[in-house]
Amino acid sequence: MEMLYRLKITNLLLVNVFFIGQFILLGLFFKSLFIVKNQKRYLLWSLLSGLLLIIIESIYNYNLFFEFNLFEIILTSLLLVSYAVMHLYNQLTTEKVYYYITIGVIIYMLSSTVLFLVGNLTNDLSDEFKYLSWQLNAFLFIVLQLFYLYEWKVSFYKKSVLHV
Repeated sequence: MEMLYRLKITNLLLVNVFFIGQFILLGLFFKSLFIVKNQKRYLLWSLLSGLLLIIIESIYNYNLFFEFNLFEIILTSLLLVSYAVMHLYNQLTTEKVYYYITIGVIIYMLSSTVLFLVGNLTNDLSDEFKYLSWQLNAFLFIVLQLFYLYEWKVSFYKKSVLHV
């Protein structure tokens, strides 16, 4: 993305591909965690419906892949939040599986969606204010990655004991 920026080529195509890829991969991740058949059905139905809506929107206006597509961001993010909340609900009485990833996804997706909404509405504001919202989003993305790292440490990292 940095190289595209320096070449003065819009990187919004990559951003849109990122949001769609994130939606598919995290959707399938949460599907693998669901046990209840109706929840899996809802997830698959909403995942396919969301992708279909994005495809129809892109066919209708193919330039949206090269623009800031707020509809795509809101749709994918809020569906992912709904999957994460369902997973949290499932864990109320059971062992916490991928708990920190789920919390990180909820925090990041909700806050970044709000930032994208605000950022899209603030086109007339100063560049410093717009830059601040992008910095806040980058910080929240780092927080998400720290949640992922902590989950890895809690779930998979095993300390080796040295016997002397």
